[in-house]
Amino acid sequence: MADAGKKGNGVVSTAVMGLDEEVGGGIPEGSIVLLSGTPGTYKSSMAFSILHDAAHKKGSVGIFLLLEQSMKSLLGQQERMGRPMDATAKDHIIVSDVGRIRAAMDKFGTDKDWMTALKAYVEYLVNKREASLLVIDSLPVLEILSQEKNRREFLFDLFEWIRSLNTTTFLISEKKSLDMDYGEEEFLSDGVFQLTLSPVGEVDLQRRIRCIKMRGMPHNTSMFALDHKDGSFRIVPAI
Repeated sequence: MADAGKKGNGVVSTAVMGLDEEVGGGIPEGSIVLLSGTPGTYKSSMAFSILHDAAHKKGSVGIFLLLEQSMKSLLGQQERMGRPMDATAKDHIIVSDVGRIRAAMDKFGTDKDWMTALKAYVEYLVNKREASLLVIDSLPVLEILSQEKNRREFLFDLFEWIRSLNTTTFLISEKKSLDMDYGEEEFLSDGVFQLTLSPVGEVDLQRRIRCIKMRGMPHNTSMFALDHKDGSFRIVPAI
């Protein structure tokens, strides 16, 4: 398992201008944070921005597990948004999509089931690269790949394993509507950000974000508009 010494008393920046102040200064290190929202709300981009920001400002190493889109697709999108894989990013961000994960699984034994091999692969990367940040994109796809029939048991085991890594972890989860009931993942997570597209007038949509949970931090639960410009995210008052 990862070195427990990597879990400190500091915070990880959300990499969204103005948002750290609204969650009490940032995300406590070692937290498991759920980025939950409807499609097209910058969930993956926000998670990558956190890793990109931490790499350049703190030299932190992060792992981004892509279980839906390809690595080429994600990195191309982020480059267009102003977050290229420059030398610093290449040295500090490990991006693995399903293709790369499956290729690496041979190293950990083909007789193992998919989840066991995936966990071994992640543990290897965390220890080898001394990674302090982890993104899993996405939780619903991970559930499907696990083939676990008991969802509650799967989630409890998953969160217990993630905590053993001593990383600050971001789980991306897609919801058809934020009106859906909370699931076990919201209760198990240390922090929850909700992202949504909200109608503005008759023709426009505005991306919005709010923090509904952040353990140990005096966070604001208000909804803010999430804006992206010149390679950076920021929050502004919701219209």
